[in-house]
Amino acid sequence: MPPTLEDSEVAFGSTKNLLNLIETIYAAVQQPELWSSVLDGMSEAIHGESMTLFAHLPGENLVSRARIDPNAWDAYVNYYASINPLAAACDRHFADGEVRYGNRALPDVHLEKSEFYNDFFRPYRMHHSMGIKIPLSGNLPATYLSCQRPKQSGPFEEHEGRVYQTLLPHLQRALSLHIQMTQMQSHLLGIETALEAYEHAVIGLDRKGKVILASKEAESLLRTGDGIRASNGQLYLREIEENTRLQAAIRDVITSSFTVSAPAAILVPRLNGSPLQLTIVPHRSSLLGMEALAALVFLGDPSRRSASKAALLRVLYGLSPMEARIADLLGEGRSAREIADQLKIAYETARFHTKRVLAKTGSRRQAELMKLILALPNL
Repeated sequence: MPPTLEDSEVAFGSTKNLLNLIETIYAAVQQPELWSSVLDGMSEAIHGESMTLFAHLPGENLVSRARIDPNAWDAYVNYYASINPLAAACDRHFADGEVRYGNRALPDVHLEKSEFYNDFFRPYRMHHSMGIKIPLSGNLPATYLSCQRPKQSGPFEEHEGRVYQTLLPHLQRALSLHIQMTQMQSHLLGIETALEAYEHAVIGLDRKGKVILASKEAESLLRTGDGIRASNGQLYLREIEENTRLQAAIRDVITSSFTVSAPAAILVPRLNGSPLQLTIVPHRSSLLGMEALAALVFLGDPSRRSASKAALLRVLYGLSPMEARIADLLGEGRSAREIADQLKIAYETARFHTKRVLAKTGSRRQAELMKLILALPNL
């Protein structure tokens, strides 16, 4: 039975205290440092002396602590978590979402005989525990909330457990949002890091057409404002006609079905240098709770010399140093005659090495080799 308003007032001292704590819980979604304030407020309400919040995440775990010796937490993570008899007993005794009273799952007589208690709990003045395993929606990992206090303070009681019960729905919503945002940021960071390895400047747009990520080269192009710029999170081209086409293309790519949407291509005139080659392609993300990445914008600069892929070509395809050097030049569109002149070798030698490069890479013609080289990252 969920707690009533009267129960909540008794547990928290006043409705104002309860509302302030709920407000802090939701603020912690975007300000993770506030989770410790949430725990401190909860610990105050249940007369606890140490409190932790923990969730296993695919990347970095969510961990927050209040009123706990840092050395105690380090000792727990590094060893005592693996021999904690309370965790297994509570998993057997209580369902997810139920308040877990340690003394009900594991009597003191058994707890006090354990290595966990004598070498960890007792030195850090812990004895009684009260926790809850917070189930989250979808495939999100459950989050564990736990509080301890000394033996002389007595075991946790029902009215203290109402603090957990009252805050449970708010913690579920806030933690779900926090984890989803963390996963989204990690996802975008992974995409952004991967894009840095490739030649083109790349910009990511959300479902409203706003810029949510940009590679370093893209940021550099946007800063110069020559041909293309960003304002209030939106992309704009300098020429009115091209800008109209760009906005229409962004709308078409974002709103059309991923399976039928074709890339949009636009030449972007610049005051300095040859036009940029702008391509927009759809990109769908299944992450919830955020404006998902919806499209990628690639900006190619024909005047920019490609970085050498010689080292990768040698590793992947067993090219000799001379073959790898010639492959680089073939990737730039150079002919065998131009390669011979640049490297100061005989034309027949250049042709011989060109044939070997094509054979080793499985390319039938130079155009195929160029595509293969363009697909390789810069390392």
